[in-house]
Formats: sequence, C-alpha cells, structure tokens
Amino acid sequence: MTTSQKQYLAQWHEGFVWYIGSLRGIISGLMARPEASREASHEQHEVLERIKMILMGREVEEVERDLAAGIVRKSTLDKIEKINGDLADACLAHVPMAPLVREFWKQMVHIQIAQNKRAEEMRLNTLQIPIIEDQ
Repeated sequence: MTTSQKQYLAQWHEGFVWYIGSLRGIISGLMARPEASREASHEQHEVLERIKMILMGREVEEVERDLAAGIVRKSTLDKIEKINGDLADACLAHVPMAPLVREFWKQMVHIQIAQNKRAEEMRLNTLQIPIIEDQ
C-alpha cells in the first residue's frame, strides 16, 4: 500500500472514531441533563437508549476494527450504511410530523446515506484501494 493510501485509511479511521465518539457524547450529555429525568417522556428515553445501543453495537466495533487494520471490505461499507440508516430511522420514527412527510424524510436520508457510500467507493477506487469482497 502506498503512503497516500495508508494516510487516507488512517484518516478515515480517525474520522469514524471521532464521529461515533461525538454521537456517544451527545447521547450521554442529553441523558445526563436534569430536564431529561424531569421532562423527557419514557418514549424519549427509549429512543436515546436505542441510539446508544446502535453506537455501542457489534457493527460499529467491526467497522472500527477493519478501518484500524486498513482493511476495506464490502461488508465494512455496508455496515457503515446500516449504522447511519439505523440512527436516522431511530430518530425519524419519533419526530412528530405527518406520516407522508416522515416517509419522505426517511427516504431522502437513506438516499443521501447511499450516495455517501457510493462517493466513498469512488474515492477508494480513485486511490486504488481495493474493496475486498466478502465470502
């Protein structure tokens, strides 16, 4: 692997760790607020717990491990897409809005997540970093 390829993968790993850590910090901060225990509904706590579980899940650990090792599998990209989709779904499911508007937002977010995945695949291809097919 070239120096540029190694640097790109190291930066991607660092960015992923920062992203997940930042979201975990937000969730912890929101759950620790005094108003969270006084004013938040049981449903809001459940949503925050669901998001926390996604961020602490096996898929996050596997992506972090692959990126730390400089390995990009097709499943790595799929897991990143799934993590982001699950986070979006958990949030959007509990935002008060008309059902059709909610469905539009959900589909729009999933299209953007898929577009981000395709853009990453193009960057990897441009840098000639192989995406390993899973068996």
